[in-house]
Parts: sequence; C-alpha cells; structure tokens
Amino acid sequence: MDGRRAKEFWEKAAGYGSVLGLSSMRELMKRLGDPQEEMSILHVAGTNGKGSTCCFLREVLREAGYTVGLYTSPAVFSYHERFCVNNTAITNEELVSYLLLLEKHASAMEKEGLAHPTLFEIETALAFLFFRDRHCDHVILEVGMGGDEDATNVIRKSRLSVFTSIGMDHMAFLGDTEEKIAAHKAGILKEGGCAVSIWQEEAVEKILKEKAERKHASLVICRRADVRWEGDLCMYRGFLPVRLSMEGSFQRENVVLALEAVRCLRRQGVDISDAAVQKGISRARWKGRMERISQKPLCYLDGAHNVPAARQLKETLTQCFTNASITYIIGVLADKEYGGMLDLLLPLAQKVITLTPDNPRALDAETLAREVRKRGGNAVCAESIEEAARLAAEETADLLLAFGSLSYRGEWKRAFCRLLEEKKDV
Repeated sequence: MDGRRAKEFWEKAAGYGSVLGLSSMRELMKRLGDPQEEMSILHVAGTNGKGSTCCFLREVLREAGYTVGLYTSPAVFSYHERFCVNNTAITNEELVSYLLLLEKHASAMEKEGLAHPTLFEIETALAFLFFRDRHCDHVILEVGMGGDEDATNVIRKSRLSVFTSIGMDHMAFLGDTEEKIAAHKAGILKEGGCAVSIWQEEAVEKILKEKAERKHASLVICRRADVRWEGDLCMYRGFLPVRLSMEGSFQRENVVLALEAVRCLRRQGVDISDAAVQKGISRARWKGRMERISQKPLCYLDGAHNVPAARQLKETLTQCFTNASITYIIGVLADKEYGGMLDLLLPLAQKVITLTPDNPRALDAETLAREVRKRGGNAVCAESIEEAARLAAEETADLLLAFGSLSYRGEWKRAFCRLLEEKKDV
C-alpha cells in the first residue's frame, strides 16, 4: 500500500515537468528543517564530465576514510543509483519512506496555494534527507541543469564549487551562447567560497572569473601546462603519479580537475593522504562512460549526447581505435543537436543502428536514420531497443559503440548482455 502511494506521488510530481527557479525548493527545504545547511558539500556543475569527476572525488574521499554521499542525475541503470552513500544505493524501503514524508509537505504546500514541487525538487530534497540520516561527512552534489536556478542550488554555502567542461547544451533553458550557459553554471559560486575549474574556452573562463570576483570567491582554473602524462600515469602539481583506470581520452580532463579539487580540500584542512588519492583514482569506475560491456564482440557504452561530448568521443575513437570498423548504436532526444553530433562522428563509422529512446522527448529512430542517410551514412532502423540489441549482437564490426541519450542505455545494455549470454548457452 505504501509503495503504491509513493509511486502515485512520484508520478504526480513528474507531471509538473522541469521548472527552473528556487522558490518552491526553498519553501520545501524550510519545512524539512534545511538539512542541507549542515553538510560539507562539493557542488559540481558543467556540461560534460560531471558524473566522472564526482566519481573520482567520491573514491578519493572514501579511501581517505570519509562517509560520502553522492547525488547524480539522470538515472542510467537503476533509479536508486542516484542516491548513494559510499557506493551503496538507497534501499527501496528508504526511498518509499522519504517519498511519503515529502508527499505530506508537498500536499500542504499545494493546499496553501503554493506551487507543488517538481519531481527533481522532490528528488533533491530526498537526497538531502538521506545524506543527513546517513551522517555523511561530505556530500557530492551534481547539478541537474544549469546552476543558478537548479534545485541543488538551494544550498546557501558549499565547501567547494567544481566546474567541469562547459559547452552548448540545454539551450532552450540556458541560452544560445556559451557565455549565457556559463553564466547560469557560474551561479553555484557562493559568497566568499572556493571553486576550481578545468580549462575552458576563453569566453567561458572570463564569465567564471568575473562571477568569482563579484562573489569574492577564490577560483583556480587548471592549466594544461601543469599536466604531464606517461601512458595512463598522470603527474599534476606535486601529486604523486596517479594511474587512470577509466577509458576515454576525455577522462584525462576529469581526473586533473579532481586532483585540483583535492588540492583545494587539503588547503581547507580536509585530511586526504597521497595514498588515498592514488588508490581512489585507480579504483574509480563510472558506468556508462566509455564503459566496456563486452570483449567479444568488443562493445562500449558511452554518454555522449551533445556536440561537445561528441567531439571528445571522436578524439577517443581517433586515438584508440585507428582503422577499426565501427558500428554505432544511437538513440537521441529531439531537442539535442544530433545533426552536429552526426557530422562529427559519422565519418568514423561503417554502419549506424538507430533506435527510439524510452523518453517523451525522444527523436524517433526513422527520423534519425534519415539524417544519417542524408549525410551519406549506412543506417538500419530498429523498431525497439530489444531489436537494436539483437542487430548489434549480429554485427561483425571490430567495435560496437552505443551512445546518445542517457535514457536508453541501461535497458539496451541489459538486452544486449542477455543476448550474449543466450548465445553462450546454445
């Protein structure tokens, strides 16, 4: 009974869509006692690389002996994975309990004539309650969209603001230039706070520096000149060499940013040994980001769903899979710049399998296939995610690569791996 009621509340909240702004979130958190204000928070914003950077930081802090909460979005393989403490997801019982508590407060707000909180606001509030009750020493908070008006920015202070690579995405909400998007993301900077950023385009760096100056916040921007690589070993600003275990050339930026964040935390008195840094970085794994899910056939899953990420993925393919025959499995959302992604990546593929993600904003597989063919590509349209998995399992290409919308990858991975297991049993 409780589970059904919690699900009905979740579905009701989902019906309110995406609404930027903090008035409802502030009201909801006030009614909950503002648990977020007692937490040591690392707030992570950017266009690409947020999840991986969060993962590196979590593993380093865990190795240093801390209890670490991690809130990410969207879910890829399991809804519960969005709420984790020390790499263990929230239980279903805990999830239902928090949803019922939040239902009470959301209903009260609605009865008083206030706006009902959106689903993302409910989920963010739930994360704060979960991390409070689990007595987390540090909380790593991934921004959902933008920064200044994102529900996670209900926090009045943070231990550290972290900026991953900023580029073009969510233009309908955040603006049509990198400067406008950067201004939104810079909104997580707190008065007198501390921040670190990976190297950015000149216009983006300018926005971050100006915002930091207005907020009297310290901002350290990583520099390429401070980094040296020997194979998968990274040397950066006095750290002992750390070994990068995640695949994908784009992870090199993310690990450097994580190391700079550690430098800032150490300056604040957070005890993190060199051994914790080395072990944490080497053990970090982030599912769905250039994740190898099969060796025979060689198959990777990646989260590239916008043009900046497609550019990074192209670099990885060019560096690591030279002369390989490649088949893509692609599903995208209609409001993404999928044309720009195809322009970048299509020249590297011999074949493309298109599918329709399970998302109300999805671009249908046939439309995507037509876009591929318009650019001279060979496209096969799958009628379902299961058929896309079957078509991929029958491929003879050197490399299979599934990327695009986060909303289909979990289901596709399960279907593909299930087919491979069935083949073994035959």
